[in-house]
Amino acid sequence: MSLASLFASPLARNRDFRLLFSAQVISLIGSGVTTVGLALFAHQLVGGGSAAVVIGNALMLRILAFLVFSQPAGILADRVNRKRMLILADIVRFGLLALFPFIESVWQVYVMIFLINAATAFFSPIYDATIPEVAGSAHYVKALSLSRVAVDMEAMLAPMLAGLLVALLGLQWLFWFDAASYLVSAGLVAASSLRHIPKPPKQFSPGVVLHELTYGAKILLREASLRRALIFSFVEAIAGAAAIVATVVYVKEVLALSETAFVVVMAALGVGSTVAALVLGRATGRYESGADSRVALHGLRHRWTERALLVGGLVLGVLLLPGVLQPPLWIFALLWFLNGAGQALIAIPSSTLLAEHTHEADRGRAYAAYFALTHAFWLITYPAIGYGTSSLGAPLTFTLAGVVCLMITLGVFLTRKSSPDHEHDTRSG
Repeated sequence: MSLASLFASPLARNRDFRLLFSAQVISLIGSGVTTVGLALFAHQLVGGGSAAVVIGNALMLRILAFLVFSQPAGILADRVNRKRMLILADIVRFGLLALFPFIESVWQVYVMIFLINAATAFFSPIYDATIPEVAGSAHYVKALSLSRVAVDMEAMLAPMLAGLLVALLGLQWLFWFDAASYLVSAGLVAASSLRHIPKPPKQFSPGVVLHELTYGAKILLREASLRRALIFSFVEAIAGAAAIVATVVYVKEVLALSETAFVVVMAALGVGSTVAALVLGRATGRYESGADSRVALHGLRHRWTERALLVGGLVLGVLLLPGVLQPPLWIFALLWFLNGAGQALIAIPSSTLLAEHTHEADRGRAYAAYFALTHAFWLITYPAIGYGTSSLGAPLTFTLAGVVCLMITLGVFLTRKSSPDHEHDTRSG
């Protein structure tokens, strides 16, 4: 499916979807700018390798906020006026980001990051729960594809925009730009005509709550292919944390280069992810076109996802190994291009397998469990990379991270066994 065909679909004539999608794109780009700004702000605040510790801890708190508040937000999505909740979450984020440049100590950074992402944890599940109703069942898959495009746009545009804002206006404007993006997002949501349909309250007991919280994890863990995808997601989290946490230290302390060089490297990361996603989408579309039945298609998807996950794990491990050699900027940017590509080679097959092994009735809980488990990996890797960079330096930390990625990838490859889910559709039901 090409980008042109997505925008030429009936979704382009759906006013409410256009408004919500525009709100998502604008707020994502603003968030991406803040991620870049956080690295620069931490380096400015504490300097040296200690910046990696601050970044790692701040991003750990970001993930912790997601884990703590996303489940309550998912429950609220079926009980409250979603439009009002989306607007409220955006306004809260606007207010917090507007205050960010006035922070003077590390503990204030931690508090602010946790609160901002607590609001994001309420926005995202409610937004996701709204899209199926707005897009309609016939166009929901295309709506999801456009959301993927939005994420890739953030990865590509945010670092470049951040560099421009820093060069022209100063670091504080990165945060004020993000604040403004949430205000625009709130206005777009307010302009939509989302309906609130009151639903009868559900009766919950401790047993029901426990069942609901664990059901999605059971779906993931009983399928061998999904278990393998989860393990590769840990590899993705290691390489991703290395890029987000330690890059600013490597570029500014080891290579002794400016913020512009840092922005270039982070942009290469986003470009690599986008290129890999586009190539993988085109290649798999042709590969799957030969299937003559649902069972055959399922088998083909298992084969290409298995190969893509393995290649992604190998790419991420190998590209991190040269870190101890302290590669110059142009080689480092190329390695980070491969880093983005390797992460996409894990993320896209994992989502494909998840869709293959869930029915619509189970998908919400399964995706919530996948969100929680994969973000738990980042909860580990963010601070680990941060403390590793502070103690051992960024170059050695990159290499050790690569060794761990290769060990995990090799372990999965050696222990995988042929299982029935390679041949049959074993979606839960």
